[in-house]
Amino acid sequence: MKRRRWLVPVYFLALGVCLAAAPLQSQVTRTDSAAVLYEATRRLELEGESEAARQLLDLIVRHFPGTPAAIAAEAELSESQARESERSGRASLIAFSTLYGAWLGVAVPAAFGANDPEPFGAGLLIGAPLAFFSAKAFVERNPMSSGQATLTGFGARWGTWQGIGWREVLGIGRKTEQYCDVYGCYSWENDPDEAPFSAAIVGGLTGLISAAVVAQKVNPSHGDATMIELGSWWGVWYGLAGAVVANVEDENAGLTWALMGGNIGLVASALATRSLEMGAGRARIISAAGLAGGVAGLGLDLLMSVDDKETAVLIPTITSALGLIAGGFMTQKFDSGRPAPEDANTGPGLINVRSGQWHLGFPIPQPTSLTRLNRSAGSSARIGVRVPLFSAKF
Repeated sequence: MKRRRWLVPVYFLALGVCLAAAPLQSQVTRTDSAAVLYEATRRLELEGESEAARQLLDLIVRHFPGTPAAIAAEAELSESQARESERSGRASLIAFSTLYGAWLGVAVPAAFGANDPEPFGAGLLIGAPLAFFSAKAFVERNPMSSGQATLTGFGARWGTWQGIGWREVLGIGRKTEQYCDVYGCYSWENDPDEAPFSAAIVGGLTGLISAAVVAQKVNPSHGDATMIELGSWWGVWYGLAGAVVANVEDENAGLTWALMGGNIGLVASALATRSLEMGAGRARIISAAGLAGGVAGLGLDLLMSVDDKETAVLIPTITSALGLIAGGFMTQKFDSGRPAPEDANTGPGLINVRSGQWHLGFPIPQPTSLTRLNRSAGSSARIGVRVPLFSAKF
């Protein structure tokens, strides 16, 4: 169908004529103007211009709040967003379930100790199609939003990671074998190859079912589910980094730090969703800022030729945290669709002056060249780190 976006300016022109006549007739009010625009959305929808109608509804809500037309427009937009979220959730869950079914098609034969290719071929042949049709039947009977689908998929991934990790830490499935001869007996621990796959299957399915039940009861937004997932993985990173900085030598102990750090991040992120209304886009940008900070920290390690293991991990740990904080401040107005005002940009230093006002900031270490004076050898240039403490803009 041919698109007719030129209709929207025509409606605005007609509205302008009505408003221009208002001083003479004293009849056109904000309510009348909103009603005219709302009626225009009906005609646009009848002509198949759904996107133009949606934009006009959004304009009514923003410019004519409180009017009957704005209230009706807001209800229509909410209903439209709910339908879009449901379509997105259905597609997301079906796609994830198909991939997860393919994974189970490989993991199940491996858990039973299969060595020949035939069991794996049969698993792939059955697993992916079965998961696809099962997920399709489920979402047809149980409408699922994009937030519910995101949380359900995360539950399966998180359960898989937790299952593999805790099996390794607790030694589940590990057997002690013994061999005796005329010279004595020798014992050792044997870790079967099937054990990690079994733990991954049990953990993944447990996480999948648990997350699906919670998602149905809580019905989180897409932003909340995304924040919970990203916060959990950041918890894993800080748990692992904390183990290295604390000089934890035992591998199982270090893995425990990572597992517990992730669970702490999961709980903290879930609690944070009660007070924070964050969209999925903003959550991803904040996480990307943290990743950029961590990569910058690795760059500092290379520039300064850091040899100490603890220091080499501590630097990107700090810079990634600063990146997360900076990302949170820089995206304060992201979900509102308006850029942050200049006064909100606190600047690169610890203490910043903007437009005559003082602000506290979060200085990010930056690589720089330092000149070192030596009485015998003269001056020499070294790679160092600059931390801005004061910044002013007049």
